[in-house]
Amino acid sequence: MSDTPRNPLTVFTVGGSDDALAPVRGRAVKLPTALQTALADRYPETVARLLGEAMLIGALVSRSLKFDGRLVVQCHGTNTGAISLLMADCTTAGDIRGYARFDADALKSIELDNRNPGADVLLGGGTFSMTIDQGPDMDLYQGLAAIEGTALSDCAEHFFEQSDQIPTMIRLAVGQDVGDDGPVWTGGGMMIQRVAEDDARGGTEDAYHVATTLMSTLTDAELIDPDLPSERLLFRLFNDLGVRVLETKDVSADCRCSRQRLENTLRSFERSALDDMADEDGKVRATCEFCDVEYVFEVEAVSA
Repeated sequence: MSDTPRNPLTVFTVGGSDDALAPVRGRAVKLPTALQTALADRYPETVARLLGEAMLIGALVSRSLKFDGRLVVQCHGTNTGAISLLMADCTTAGDIRGYARFDADALKSIELDNRNPGADVLLGGGTFSMTIDQGPDMDLYQGLAAIEGTALSDCAEHFFEQSDQIPTMIRLAVGQDVGDDGPVWTGGGMMIQRVAEDDARGGTEDAYHVATTLMSTLTDAELIDPDLPSERLLFRLFNDLGVRVLETKDVSADCRCSRQRLENTLRSFERSALDDMADEDGKVRATCEFCDVEYVFEVEAVSA
């Protein structure tokens, strides 16, 4: 198990006489340490905010999956935007990591014209996808949606409407808090979904409409505030409808890169290929795109 700080994700229901018959289900997450670990000072502020949103979506969705595996949230931009790729890699055990690839010059040009560019502008359109990986013996499942709207929550809602046809509302907020050592990235998100009607449960549309109306009053400050627990926020929002916390799960920023895995990969190369990759000191250097950890290998040792 990771020894990095854990962040709480709360699973809840809204409305109904009991949990099994509730017309609305949801999850809320606070990432007061995970986003700082993943983002730190690696990216410009606008890129970091958008990557943080992708990681929040990954955390909210991956912890709902009923198997051991991972969920990858990806945004592929176009050549009219500044960000070509956003990736949030999240395991069903609650470990998340993120990576963004962007063009610094294009980003500066966009920010000159727009002080607060949204996802549609930064990515220049493109595609939003979620890929479910259940392990090497299972086929990958991937769903796609167009990047529409200023926030990635808009893309995710469109994704669920298009792929699963499940009415879904998502609110996300990513920002910086002032800590003892300077600005610290933090964020939070909430997701609710309407449960399909059946004979036992009855109609669910009205309850879902009221829940989305209440959730629309959420502020970014409430979502980001690390001192406002999700349980208290849920009570504040949905007490009149009836809200019940089912369970709390952990989420943390934890990269799965491995020196041994990289070494095994390098050992599969011919000596001539290793020499081409090596620097003048005879060393092969590899840096993890997710966590920026650099691994250094001696060509002589790897090729032995």
